[in-house]
Amino acid sequence: MIQRRSLMGGLTGLGAVALMPGQLSAQGAGTSGIVKFGFFGPFTGNFAANGQRFREAGELFLEQTNAAGGIAGRRLEVEFQDDRGDPLQSTNIAQRFVGDAAIVAAIGSFTTTASMAAGQVFAQARMPQVSPTASHPDYTKISPYQFRMPNTQDIVAELNAELMVNRLGTRRIALPYFQDDWGIYVAQATKAEIEKRGGEVILSEAMTQQARDFRAMITKIRASRADGIFLASHYAPSAIFMQQLRQAGITVPVGGADPLYNPEFLRLAGPAAEGVICTTYFFPADPSKATFTEGYKAKYGREPDQWAAFAYDAIAIAAEGAKALIQAGRPVTREALRDAIDDLPPYEGVTGTTDFVNGTPRKPMTLLVIRNGKYELYT
Repeated sequence: MIQRRSLMGGLTGLGAVALMPGQLSAQGAGTSGIVKFGFFGPFTGNFAANGQRFREAGELFLEQTNAAGGIAGRRLEVEFQDDRGDPLQSTNIAQRFVGDAAIVAAIGSFTTTASMAAGQVFAQARMPQVSPTASHPDYTKISPYQFRMPNTQDIVAELNAELMVNRLGTRRIALPYFQDDWGIYVAQATKAEIEKRGGEVILSEAMTQQARDFRAMITKIRASRADGIFLASHYAPSAIFMQQLRQAGITVPVGGADPLYNPEFLRLAGPAAEGVICTTYFFPADPSKATFTEGYKAKYGREPDQWAAFAYDAIAIAAEGAKALIQAGRPVTREALRDAIDDLPPYEGVTGTTDFVNGTPRKPMTLLVIRNGKYELYT
């Protein structure tokens, strides 16, 4: 049995000499003085504000781990690659990672679409993939090699509906959603849960990736006499939508999915973000997250957000699996690492307790409200 360890407890051991990847065979990668992961996400492009937090968290974990002696005495190496949120790029990166015999696990990507595109490659190569944020149920159906850090969206949809119907008391709800795999599924699942609770989704309409003018949609929302809006969208289009909604004089309550917990949403939406309520797995004001939050602030000069926390947990749990193998005297191969991750006991991370069942955990979530330009706990 692998001993339960806190994510914040660090990884200790003796230093080791790193070998060049070209010197390693697939078996040699499992017994060398290094453990190497591939890490990919949208470091540029439409989701860059999220992807940059991903990379920062990955680099922080890498720095902290090696400063503490590595993974059970082996130096951690991480290759970072930018997929720009593009599934074609994520597929190319996955092929690059599986072609490097030294890489034993992949961390990424941000969107479900990019994660699933890469997942096909990782599944065929039998390399474990831990996505910090892919939440579509189909992601972990690709193969036993896919893991995720958040709940699936059908679970999150229950909280979305609870917020709109029970907490805010709305009954006629408009549901704009982003037109990607994630947004479509969030809208469908949230609609079903709202209807279970006696509410009605009177308008459900897609936000295309290129759209910047939502006035026609807002006109429909006004005509529908909606008494509440739930945004199943990302931070950038949601910020534009909120500005145009408030400019139109519509003041009904607005709830949103967890991508709205992002400093860029506050910056882009400005005063129009006031009163918006969204979900999160991580809030830096939580005293139990102080070690991670303070370490992140010391390195980057600002508090971490949920996306940084997810990325930190994702790479940490892969490292914990590798540590278990090393301490058991077993080679850190791709297949062995998949099994070790799957066999970990409930793991206490900065986004909550991760206990995988078919690659997916079930975690509690927190509600936040925007007041005076800042996120606060919603009670």
